[in-house]
Amino acid sequence: MGLAVCVIIALIVCYVRFFGKKGSAKKSRPVQPVKCPLCDSSLYVGENIISKVYRPMNVPDQLMIVMGCPHCYPVCEPGLKRICPVCHKSVGPEQSLTARLFNKSLGKKHVHVVGCSNCHSPRAD
Repeated sequence: MGLAVCVIIALIVCYVRFFGKKGSAKKSRPVQPVKCPLCDSSLYVGENIISKVYRPMNVPDQLMIVMGCPHCYPVCEPGLKRICPVCHKSVGPEQSLTARLFNKSLGKKHVHVVGCSNCHSPRAD
């Protein structure tokens, strides 16, 4: 009887180890590095995009101005170029990107770049 209990426990341990790893591997996704939309440099943990989000905060779609990241704003690091992802022209250090920030009720926020100071001008009201 003692041998049967040990075999059952060993089978349970093997089952949990084998199927526990497969189940957890499906749930985890590979982490993609966050990139700056202007200079395309990878941002490390703790580095953020420098931006302004305009009010009201409780709407699903907001206007956002992106100045850059610590690598390209306020001073661009050597070897980096600030390029607009829409018109592919050079963006000066005093210029910025215009974007829309979509606040999803579930999940992460989504940013859609509309253009830079050269190719996208604000609407005249």
